[in-house]
Amino acid sequence: MSRFRNLTALRHFSTKQRTFKEIKIPVPWGHVAGKWWEPYDKRPILTLHGWQDSCGSFDRLVPLLKDDVGIVAIDLPGHGYSSRLPPGMFYNNMNYPIIIQHIANYLEWPKISLMGHSLGAISSFIYTIIFPENVDFLICIDGVKPLYMKNNGPRMALGIQELLKYDELGRSKEEPPSYPLEVIKKRMAALNTQSISIDHCHHILNRNIAPSKADPDKYYFTRDPRLKARFIYNWAQKDLLEGAYRVICPMLMIKFTESGYYEDKQNFYELLDALKKTSKDAQYHYVDGSHHTHLNNPESVKDLINNFLETYNIEDRKIGGIKSDIIC
Repeated sequence: MSRFRNLTALRHFSTKQRTFKEIKIPVPWGHVAGKWWEPYDKRPILTLHGWQDSCGSFDRLVPLLKDDVGIVAIDLPGHGYSSRLPPGMFYNNMNYPIIIQHIANYLEWPKISLMGHSLGAISSFIYTIIFPENVDFLICIDGVKPLYMKNNGPRMALGIQELLKYDELGRSKEEPPSYPLEVIKKRMAALNTQSISIDHCHHILNRNIAPSKADPDKYYFTRDPRLKARFIYNWAQKDLLEGAYRVICPMLMIKFTESGYYEDKQNFYELLDALKKTSKDAQYHYVDGSHHTHLNNPESVKDLINNFLETYNIEDRKIGGIKSDIIC
């Protein structure tokens, strides 16, 4: 119990001397929580984490990035400290572009700078193909395009059944199963073929677990169980290629070598070819490491991102700083 408290007590400061403020941005079903890393008086880069992670995924990377532009790292709905979607609804990769627009509207951003990892990168890319004129640049870390699945009907059927099961579970009054903290860390570290170092998984866990009322030495996951249901929405490769031709902003794409494509990898390279023809600059780099290398070894990607920002962080950021009503 005390160990968990010690970790969360430091949530307003970084060990690398870059401060942040906890924020809550109102949305129609509740709020989107996150961390606004300084500076606070300028429009920041909106940053989205991966599936079942939290904004803590960027805790070790952000302090290494150029400090003349802020970073707003949010917890996606159902993750971390953000509100869950209403009962009966399902999570899909169209929820998150809508979230981006909610946030941009509330904070009155004239342009949007986006950075994401995995699902967060995919969501940022989808937003960009929908609103290409809104985005001044896009950084995608180990994820870009939504997956295209052939013969997706049986998979969608399973997803709907999973959704109904987890939706009922999420409405239960009973506390979820709880485990010792070390067990939870080992379970998280084992995901995605040992993707997250056990030494760093607490950055994600801090916002996704709570102490058990029955046994204070154990913890349970607080994220929405509906997130376990597989996505039932499918993008056609043809539509994604058409969308890629709408992307005009500069893009930085980072691919970790030990992470898979989760579909026919040729689909991605077709998309990349399209992006190179339309984007002002579509950079693509391979970096050694697993799917969470930006957390495990942020030093390996910081120069790529900082060099990109040095070139493309050129839009006016005077409008869109932090609002007092969102500070926790």
